[in-house]
Amino acid sequence: MNSSLIPKIYRHFFIGVTITLLVAAIELFSTGAIAQLLNRVEGILYDSRLVLTLPTTPQQFDETVVIIDIDDKSMAEQGRFPWSRSKMAELVSKLTEAGVIVIAFDIFFSEPEINPVSQIESEFPNFINSNKLTINEVKKKIDADSKFANVLSNNDTVLGFLLNNETHQQINPLPSSSVDWMLDDQKNSQFIEFSGAAVNIPTLQNKASGNGFINAHSENDGFIRKASLVHKVGNTLYPSLALEAARLYTLADKIETRSHILNNITLFDGIKFNDQWIQTDEYGKILIPYKGPAGSFTYYSATDILKNKIGESELEGSVAFIGTSAIGLADLRATPVGLQYPGVEVHANIFRGLIHPELLPAQPSWSSGATLLMIVVIGGLLTTLSYQKSARHIVVVTLGIAVLVTLFNFYLWTIEKISLPLFMPLLLITLLSGYYIFVGSIAEMKHSRKIKSMFDQYVPPDHINQLINQSSDLPQQSVKRNMTVLFADIRGFTSLSENMSAHQLSEYLNEYLSATTEIIFKHSGTIDKYVGDMIMAFWNAPLQDDDHAKHGVEAAMAMLKGLSSINQAFLEKNLPAISIGIGLNTADMNVGDMGSKYRKAYTVLGDAVNLGSRVESLTKFYEVAILVTKETMRACPHISFRLIDKVQVVGKTTATELFEPIDFTDSLNTTQLAELSKSEVAMTHYYNKNWQQSLSLLIELESTSVFSSHIYTVFIKRINETNLKTLSKDWNGAFRHQTK
Repeated sequence: MNSSLIPKIYRHFFIGVTITLLVAAIELFSTGAIAQLLNRVEGILYDSRLVLTLPTTPQQFDETVVIIDIDDKSMAEQGRFPWSRSKMAELVSKLTEAGVIVIAFDIFFSEPEINPVSQIESEFPNFINSNKLTINEVKKKIDADSKFANVLSNNDTVLGFLLNNETHQQINPLPSSSVDWMLDDQKNSQFIEFSGAAVNIPTLQNKASGNGFINAHSENDGFIRKASLVHKVGNTLYPSLALEAARLYTLADKIETRSHILNNITLFDGIKFNDQWIQTDEYGKILIPYKGPAGSFTYYSATDILKNKIGESELEGSVAFIGTSAIGLADLRATPVGLQYPGVEVHANIFRGLIHPELLPAQPSWSSGATLLMIVVIGGLLTTLSYQKSARHIVVVTLGIAVLVTLFNFYLWTIEKISLPLFMPLLLITLLSGYYIFVGSIAEMKHSRKIKSMFDQYVPPDHINQLINQSSDLPQQSVKRNMTVLFADIRGFTSLSENMSAHQLSEYLNEYLSATTEIIFKHSGTIDKYVGDMIMAFWNAPLQDDDHAKHGVEAAMAMLKGLSSINQAFLEKNLPAISIGIGLNTADMNVGDMGSKYRKAYTVLGDAVNLGSRVESLTKFYEVAILVTKETMRACPHISFRLIDKVQVVGKTTATELFEPIDFTDSLNTTQLAELSKSEVAMTHYYNKNWQQSLSLLIELESTSVFSSHIYTVFIKRINETNLKTLSKDWNGAFRHQTK
């Protein structure tokens, strides 16, 4: 491993572990305002998940739960609420006649209704004393509370009462409880405890089949997401209205409790009625399985029941919750499925969940441990996958992990009915990704600036962008790779420059170099340097180019063709035309950011580079514009070449074959193709020592050539000057050049 990378690795993983541990600590130890804030955000996510996963068609069951609504219509037709107990008795009687099985009141009757006869007694005492017997009979007969109590006793009814801590205001005694709570389970219990209650008058309370509290407890943000099934008053546990209604519906005599003791603290496990087990948290709470928004249950206006407008078949076998949706009666609650949700419908949702426990989402005791495990896994995964990655890559990884975590959370909720916290894992993902994206963006900016500073003058702009987008390190360290190098020089530049002013010379060179550089850039080349009138360029670095030889030769041919327009511009300015020589070589070279600590440059080095320079210098000797080595020629099958010579340049012991690129093969005419074929035969005869056959072809080519004929003249002279007697036995035809 590169030792320079170790601090970067340590820093990256140290930050990742630190952020992960910080989030884990917040999950474990947050209290006060921080805990409230986290719970509020978690509540928002819980509400969103609940709403998004609500079925379009709620599951139907055998029993029907209905709401008997004391709505604005009922109060307009029957009078302001509270109504007379006689009217309430009539309502219960009509519901029973319609086939309702259980009737639960989200209402309590804490004061007796005034009997009209009692008012007469106070106004006319003498009259009452003389008719005492008759008056008592009338008083008893028209007593509304007695009528209501009588109706309650003949039906399965549950009365609601409100628990509070105002013991000094409690007038009526608490009812008996149907919850069977073992004495051993009462030590240091975690239930919400009350000291008093606003209960129904004994006349009604004692006649009802059951009694249940109607308290609804909202969380810190005011939303009702959980319901307490039991509350503690003294040493007694009291059931909720929905739980008591469920007990009556299932014909259970008692509600059993289960709990366990941990560290001398009683933690609640759940309740059981008629073999129905309901798991709760340690406080006796369940998550409310909301069926849908307000109105998900069937509503019947109380006045329509009283006026016999509802058919008996509609209510047959149902469970009715009597309450109100009227705004004026202030029983509207904030819930995940609605901000003005009737409180009576909250009880209906709880009842539905108790009868069908499969609807109840569980928040198991191990959820905190599962959340911590998820935080650790996510932290390790995201930290590992973000190492040395671009900001764009980190964004993709972050979104992928966030989506997977969310989908897994939704799967547990919808399929397994398990509610796990989602905010803390998402918070960790946000913090980690935010940090790594920020650091990655800064690194990319530095990377971009460094790339531009290194290559801005060397490579085309689109190559700069490609280099910036590369996720790997900068290509600055020297590496060996197969490349193509090009040298181009102006012929006779020294004599040309002697007749120009400094300003003219500057413009002259700038125009030529700019036009030539543009051609090299167009063919994916990299400018190495300018040395006076000489241009040095290479291919296959810094960006990989598998066709580097092809692009190099095509660039050289394009440079040659571009000279006509350059020279035309020079002639218009009364400047001399130029001719150039271009040499190319393809071989393994060293490329990288090289130089001293004071100045560096991205360049290529090696014998292959020097050979390219020697090849360019030979263009003048052979009077051709472009020369390439055999390796370069082999990589360009779409171009026709003419063998120029086999040479041994200064400083080299091996022979190098030189070729002149003529043109794209598809562009050549028959005359050109014929000459190339004849030239190849002549050169083959020459290297096979068939002097006369080679000489006759060369003489013919010298007089008829459509290309530069100087090479034929050179070989005719060599044959004529060759002394066959002194010719070495290992002669291979290579010509040794004595000068560079």
